[in-house]
Amino acid sequence: MIETATSREPVRYLGSAVITALVNNAVLIAADRAGFGYAGVLAWSWAITGSLGYLLHVRYTFRATRSLAGYARFMGGVALGIPLAFAAIWLFKSGLGWPMWAVAPAATLVMVIYNYLAARLAILRRLLRNGPDHG
Repeated sequence: MIETATSREPVRYLGSAVITALVNNAVLIAADRAGFGYAGVLAWSWAITGSLGYLLHVRYTFRATRSLAGYARFMGGVALGIPLAFAAIWLFKSGLGWPMWAVAPAATLVMVIYNYLAARLAILRRLLRNGPDHG
């Protein structure tokens, strides 16, 4: 039963997302403790967790072949979320005065919601335009 569950792509995606989110929180907290400003914290987070996410999704989630072009596309997509991540970190840390150990999971939650809504919008938009049989 476990073999069947982990062979399904959505379950594999969730596993990769959880690992990436945990590493992202650790990177945010460590970079903040090292004294990096918001731009530095986000740069480290983007480089480390984006690369890890690509490797997990290629090898485990989608079981595809790695490529430089695929990596560039993936990292470009991850970069599109940086302004929202910056705003969330600023709001929670500077605006509300929270410590980074609380900011990191809160900002991660904001990004999970954003990524879900963006994906859902993209899927629904395509379904509305093409009809359910042409998704």
